[in-house]
Amino acid sequence: ANACSVSYAVNEFTRPEKLDSMNRWRCSSCKNYVCPKKQLTVFRPPLSLCIQLKRFTFSGVNYGGKWSGGGGGKINKRIEFPTSLKLPLSDRRTCRYMLHGVVSHIGSSSSSGHYTAFVKKPTQSEKKKWYHMDDSHAQEVSEKTVVQNRHA
Repeated sequence: ANACSVSYAVNEFTRPEKLDSMNRWRCSSCKNYVCPKKQLTVFRPPLSLCIQLKRFTFSGVNYGGKWSGGGGGKINKRIEFPTSLKLPLSDRRTCRYMLHGVVSHIGSSSSSGHYTAFVKKPTQSEKKKWYHMDDSHAQEVSEKTVVQNRHA
């Protein structure tokens, strides 16, 4: 909830956490109950990494599988995302991912708005071109435009 960047969120997700006294384990060595540390890590990284941010909030009540009231308000908090992300692995190595696309929602709720996308054209040259895709329109944009997009 407090993340301001994808990098920060990944670091928090993989940060070691000490469990409280309500979650004690019995130590196999000393046979005492202890408050252990736990950590979520990635053992086998995927070839492609897709990160989805929760950008809508719902305040209704679920009545037998149907939502009543509330609707889905848009969370407009700016989240920074890098063009290169290092994902820490369980063996202390990192896996590097390059940004290739960003989907944006322009609108104020989950029930209305418009989706567009920024995509990087695969090329052999060092200079990668980015495009903004909006329905049947495509426009070349700078990488700076992509990472500063406030709707991502």
